[in-house]
Amino acid sequence: QLWIRSCPKQNDSFKEDTMNVNSPPTLMKLASQRLLREEALAISALKELPNMLFPMMFEEAFINGHTKILKAMIPLWPFPYFFLGMMIKNLTLDTLKDVLQGIDILISKVVHSRCKLKEIKWKNTDYGLQGIWPGSHEVDGLSEFMEQKQPDCRVKKELKVITHLKLMEGSLDECATYLLHWAQQRKDSIHLCCRKLKIQGLINATVIEIFKIVHADCIQELELCCLCLEDLEFLNPYLKQINNLIILKLDEIKGTVSMGESRNIDEEKVITLISQLPTLQHLEKLCINDVPFIEGNLKECLRCLKKPLEILCITNCYLLQSDLDYLPYCLNILELKCLDLTPHW
Repeated sequence: QLWIRSCPKQNDSFKEDTMNVNSPPTLMKLASQRLLREEALAISALKELPNMLFPMMFEEAFINGHTKILKAMIPLWPFPYFFLGMMIKNLTLDTLKDVLQGIDILISKVVHSRCKLKEIKWKNTDYGLQGIWPGSHEVDGLSEFMEQKQPDCRVKKELKVITHLKLMEGSLDECATYLLHWAQQRKDSIHLCCRKLKIQGLINATVIEIFKIVHADCIQELELCCLCLEDLEFLNPYLKQINNLIILKLDEIKGTVSMGESRNIDEEKVITLISQLPTLQHLEKLCINDVPFIEGNLKECLRCLKKPLEILCITNCYLLQSDLDYLPYCLNILELKCLDLTPHW
């Protein structure tokens, strides 16, 4: 007997990916690539370049390291908004310096720009330049699918640069460090707006330096990892300044760095720390993972919320029966869309 088995059905996303791989480059892409082969010609042609070619040409120049062209394109950017998107994964310090030099030329008004650039999103997002910018110079804001009703940090400067910062083992990477210093030197015209801050491991001096430059009201997502109670005590005054927090993640927060201290001292610190927690007026998502001091203190922790949560995740934590009994009576979780109470195994 001969058995013939049909091929499994392929989902639409697979077909779309296959089409993208096999499809030939568009005329716009070919035109951008051809122009980039001659640097001097490309730079001289920028003033006459059609707006629709700018995003694609910038992306090609960014990926292929045409830094002089990048620097020349920024002052002539024809749209009010600029997204770096997924390209930031390929960011090098040299590329960053050239792009920032282009911004310096823009704010110095040495070159007459086609459109007033209002905002640069210098962060890793799921969308790039393509398909977003054509036509966006005709409207004042972003398209509806990108607009979100979020708290405003209310800082008005000539140009807003939105970014994410990661403080890993007490230090920033070289690009983030350079960006911070660049923004600090131009604080009269540049507003560095940090939407997401991740702190994994803590060096106090670095945190102090960051909050001298970054406005705490800008931070909407905060992730604290691999810290101890002493670190949270140090951070607490800064947490009280973050009034527009939407997402808070606590991951691997341990009791103390001092191995000789007793559990009674830890409990005293926990009670003091929880009593000093800031009021979170806009919080929508709270994720707590591997945080021992939640045990028996869940009620006190949730009291700091000012509005009902949409997402609550408490994973790899020990909870007492009193913690679980409190949940049905907590007004701040009555409107939850997602609840995850995965226990500690």
